Amino acid sequence: MTDMSQQIRDVLGEIGYNLQDHGKEFRARPIYRDSDSNTVLRIRKDNGNWVDFKENISGKFEELVKISLNLSSIDEAKEYLSNKIVIDKESPKYKPRIVERRILSQDFLKNLKKDNSYWNDRGISDDTLEVFGGGVCNGGKMVDRYIFPVFDYREKLVGVSGRYIYKLESYSKLPKWKHIGDKFSWNYPLKYNIKILKNLKSIILVESIGDMLSLWEAGIKNVIVIFGLNLSSSIQNTLLRLDPDCVIISLNNDQLKKVEGAGNSAAYKLERRLLAFFDQSQLKVYFPTKNDFGEMSKQEILEWAEKI
Repeated sequence: MTDMSQQIRDVLGEIGYNLQDHGKEFRARPIYRDSDSNTVLRIRKDNGNWVDFKENISGKFEELVKISLNLSSIDEAKEYLSNKIVIDKESPKYKPRIVERRILSQDFLKNLKKDNSYWNDRGISDDTLEVFGGGVCNGGKMVDRYIFPVFDYREKLVGVSGRYIYKLESYSKLPKWKHIGDKFSWNYPLKYNIKILKNLKSIILVESIGDMLSLWEAGIKNVIVIFGLNLSSSIQNTLLRLDPDCVIISLNNDQLKKVEGAGNSAAYKLERRLLAFFDQSQLKVYFPTKNDFGEMSKQEILEWAEKI
């Protein structure tokens, strides 16, 4: 088997396909629709081009990845493939590419002010904050933000995430949270809770570090932050590796604010995407009882957890 066909096999196997080898092509049952045929989907080994004979649809490999993972765009599919295989612009075939994640200088953390008052006022104790090694930045791009360092499995600093600590007026264009680094590659806070996730076999997905801190303060530490409303391929792969018995999707309950309910619709979209890899019984959409966990008291969070 050539390198290209092996790479295609590896990607499709990671997505959830059970492939049959048919010489110059693979055959499989499509996972993006119901089907009882194990050969109706054909994927070429040399370039990943595919045909669904029943639906009479076809396309390039990234398009198959898009519909199989229920992604929102081709760009998102290309991001998923970016450290696996890549299209050579001068050839229709794919070639492997090594992607180096950006590493930040540890100098970024040298002058952080250990002022926890912002989070203390929101019910987060010094003991909880001490775990994550953050502090207030006094200058540069993250000035006036309480920043949290993000490390990879090699203990390299791959990013920082910062919450603005002063009141933002309605006309202000400053974002509450600001990130530096390749956010799509982050798995946070696995540096601190990977053993907990493995032992409990249950994972709660939340939007922000603030949500995670509120849960952690209440003793609930089996949490992964997705930094927004979309699930990165890196976190998706982490979920597959950890193979939890239950994934609890707890994005913000925006409908309580009488807005468009972005967190609510995103949660169900995320659930549909994960159904390609997990049984329905393993997935649960369970919103905070208020807009987010930061607005809930410790007792309210414990009562929320008791009902799961």
